[in-house]
Amino acid sequence: MMWVIRAGQNSGFYDKYLRTSRVYIPWDGYKFDLSSIKERADFRAVVEKEKKMDNRTSVSNWAGQLFTFTQEIQTGDYVLIPSKGSRNYCLAKITGAYSFDEKEPDKLYHSRPIEILLKDIPRDIFSQSVIYSLGAFRTIFRAKHEDEIMNTIKKWKEAHR
Repeated sequence: MMWVIRAGQNSGFYDKYLRTSRVYIPWDGYKFDLSSIKERADFRAVVEKEKKMDNRTSVSNWAGQLFTFTQEIQTGDYVLIPSKGSRNYCLAKITGAYSFDEKEPDKLYHSRPIEILLKDIPRDIFSQSVIYSLGAFRTIFRAKHEDEIMNTIKKWKEAHR
């Protein structure tokens, strides 16, 4: 599977993701370990309490992303990390399980280790439908058109050796 994990507002943590070889949940709050939470409904309760909101759509959106990051994403899955400033992507592979670090200096408490496979992949190599799908409003989501994305990256890499 392939996922998109954004590096915070305006890709503010992009360099950190690459430097530390980790992807993070780049949101404020949630300063507790989420590993014991296994069900979507339980994530909804966590979001309602943490964010003090009751908008069902917003709660479901946030809860779904937490569930995806901690439960759905698996070792061996691919991740695209967009860099808003350069309009490029980094392709990485998940290499381990979710972890919680309450002492993380940037308050990025929740992370997963990655192996950086390829950096500086230009956005404009992708078809318009892929570009549109990668622009989804969420921070953490499953990429559509996975085969097309991987084939496009492979062709680009071969042409730029």
